[in-house]
Amino acid sequence: MLLLLGVTLASFLRPRPVEKFPLAELVPADAVFYAGFPDYRELETLRTPWSEEIRKRLDPARPHLSGGLAVYVDRSFQWVALARLTRASAALAGAEVRDGAAVIAQTPEALARQRTRTASLAELPEFQALGSRCFFNLEILKPRGRLRDFSAIGFEIRPGPPFTMKGRALYRGGLFRIYLEKYVHAPRRGAPEGGSALQATLTEHFPRVWEEVTHDLLDTIDCEKAEREAGLLSRDLLEGRPFREFLGKIGPGWGLALVPTPYSKPALVVWIDFPDEATKDVAAKMVHRAISDGIRVRRERGLAPAFEITAEGSVWRVKAPRAAALRLGEAFTPAYTFEKNRFVFSTCAATLSAPAVAGGESHGALTLEIGPLLESLRQLAPLVADETFRPEAERSAAALYVRTFTPGTLTALKKQFPDPSDLAKYQETQKAQFEAKALEEISKTLPYQEELTRVKATIEAWADSLGWLERASWSGRFTSEGLDFELRAWPTEKR
Repeated sequence: MLLLLGVTLASFLRPRPVEKFPLAELVPADAVFYAGFPDYRELETLRTPWSEEIRKRLDPARPHLSGGLAVYVDRSFQWVALARLTRASAALAGAEVRDGAAVIAQTPEALARQRTRTASLAELPEFQALGSRCFFNLEILKPRGRLRDFSAIGFEIRPGPPFTMKGRALYRGGLFRIYLEKYVHAPRRGAPEGGSALQATLTEHFPRVWEEVTHDLLDTIDCEKAEREAGLLSRDLLEGRPFREFLGKIGPGWGLALVPTPYSKPALVVWIDFPDEATKDVAAKMVHRAISDGIRVRRERGLAPAFEITAEGSVWRVKAPRAAALRLGEAFTPAYTFEKNRFVFSTCAATLSAPAVAGGESHGALTLEIGPLLESLRQLAPLVADETFRPEAERSAAALYVRTFTPGTLTALKKQFPDPSDLAKYQETQKAQFEAKALEEISKTLPYQEELTRVKATIEAWADSLGWLERASWSGRFTSEGLDFELRAWPTEKR
């Protein structure tokens, strides 16, 4: 009898086995995020506000904890934590003990939702397919942009250093074919070379970009204009072949970088790769033809061109009469060129050069240098402050415009500029100068300086929150099962 009692007690008190997906059966199927920890002590390695709160709330029950712990965010974006109890503790009655686990939540409502769940995360097909201890349910989040292409994300975390997150994003069922045909078999490369604040290389199917721009971003009239221009380009430069067919030939690689300039402001560089010289030459003709057509149409309607281009050797400078451009001066001198097998655009002509891209196994790569990135944000602080006072500057510019362009002045200008589009261009340029001058005057006032101080303080708050991080990188590869990715973060070295 004593032997039987001993065996029973040993069975009752022995440690619980390690769970592959801790407490997933107690997590609702409509949870937005789930993270499982086979050992509750793993939570102590995380230093986030919510993990600190969970640790504090679990402290009284620490002697009774045994094994796994799970944290999830429910459909109302409130967190709930479940901690496995020892068998002896789980036998105790209590409102916070359910199915052998202690339950704590951000609010009483979140606790009630956990109690009334009708299905568990462990039964969700996407969760089973990914088989990861960290899970994002994108179906619930309904994100915008390309994240809409994926139904769920699963990943595992290694503390490091570097801190590493490795996982997979599942395609939505209806998009599997396009990814398999247009992305999975695309050439792979590595990360851009260099130490810019931000730089990325990506794989894209450009006919899809065209569809997204024309049908999602443009209104009906502008969409019709774009389609009409595409038809003209097809007729005159592609021997009647579809414009979308040509778009399918460019890329699929492209990239961007945020780089320093000699003018104390960062510049954005964007590039698109071409497979050969012939495709590049046709693309160059298309770009110049589309720009000239746009300028011609506006001139025929007596409107000022949205922008103008001038050639300087192999470089084309872009000029736009905008107050923001005047405020930036030489730091904003947009230009583009076709170099070798690339189209390159930069917001500053002094940095019109794309970084080299090494070979690799990725369809996408991104690197962030936190120090240079924060410095770039500091340099852009005055532009953010400008936006706050732009309406005031526009009103001041409009008042000055009315006083300057009297009926008599307009009559004289019509003689000086007989072409209505030239007159409109002159007026737009004057408006931009008036607005830039108004912003310059406003920038000397106390309210502007207070706003600039507030913006700088916000940037410094970001700098403090990212002080532990020196560098981060992301790489991804499209496969037949989803987008496999790896995120790495290097902590700042202590000195």
